[in-house]
Amino acid sequence: MGEFKLQKEESIRIAAPILYRRMIETFEKYNIHPYDAHGTVIKTQDCLEITIRHSNSFTEIARTEISFEQALQPDEKLTCFFEQAAEKCKNQLITDYFKMIKL
Repeated sequence: MGEFKLQKEESIRIAAPILYRRMIETFEKYNIHPYDAHGTVIKTQDCLEITIRHSNSFTEIARTEISFEQALQPDEKLTCFFEQAAEKCKNQLITDYFKMIKL
């Protein structure tokens, strides 16, 4: 039978500091604090899978796969992904805020 080797999910902050810096720079443009989103990386043989979780309980997810070259030199595609994730995070934070006020 085939066996699956589980990949270890690591914090983007530790595993890919260049990507983390780009993510934080992008999120700051949307006035989102670094602790409002949690980024992780799974390293595979071919690529890196980036997952960004956000919202009150970190249940909302944005995912993409990038090459190792993109991890070392982030390009426009990666910046666009971070911008889309930041926009989703901002909208979710606004929604959560108004839900909290209604209580």
